[in-house]
Amino acid sequence: MMPKGKSVKVLLFLIGFISSIPFCFSQKKLKGVYKVKYELNDFSKKYSFNENGGFSSESYGNLGLIEFGKGHYTIKNDTLFLNYNLTKLKEDSFHKSKKYYNSKDSIQIRLNIHSSNNIKPLFNVQIWSFPEYKSTESDKNGNAFFKFIKEKRKEKIEIHIDGKYLAKHIIYIGFEANYDIEVFMSKSDVVGFGHTKALKNEIIKYEIIEINNRFIKIKKNEQNLILNKE
Repeated sequence: MMPKGKSVKVLLFLIGFISSIPFCFSQKKLKGVYKVKYELNDFSKKYSFNENGGFSSESYGNLGLIEFGKGHYTIKNDTLFLNYNLTKLKEDSFHKSKKYYNSKDSIQIRLNIHSSNNIKPLFNVQIWSFPEYKSTESDKNGNAFFKFIKEKRKEKIEIHIDGKYLAKHIIYIGFEANYDIEVFMSKSDVVGFGHTKALKNEIIKYEIIEINNRFIKIKKNEQNLILNKE
């Protein structure tokens, strides 16, 4: 038989050893909001987990929300799986166009710019062209106008349409026809860009290094990330 004093020491050693094993290997559920710790303050990422196996993520930059996603998570052994299978996509800005031809030496591009639901015209929307650079803004009725010299060219004219908190839209047209274009602009969470990047039908795996009540330490492609609980 093992002496009583030695058995107590062995028991204490086992308790200490078990308590030192990372909690991640037994925990299967997460709950709460976690933020990724980055050295640069101009970028941040937030994860929200619930006990039913759902999660959402949001990435922010200087101009606001730049990436988002939603789905289910699972923890298996020492791996965290994020399945972006529930992300709801946002409608892009779009346009409808009609074109016509004539013998004039120039072409006319008429635009009428609305909100995506066609409820109201949008004014002071920035519009410019490339490579023949011209710029204008839509008026109070959402109208704008361009005129170009008619040419036979393989390249297209790019009409860029952008506005604060609107999903940027680009229209490509030729140099030989006239166009009447209706543009329907959807809302964006970022100033001066298209829609925020949506993650969908993607499964991302992270190796779990440690997990406790204060943070989650994970690893992917030799890069360690710390998610601090809010």
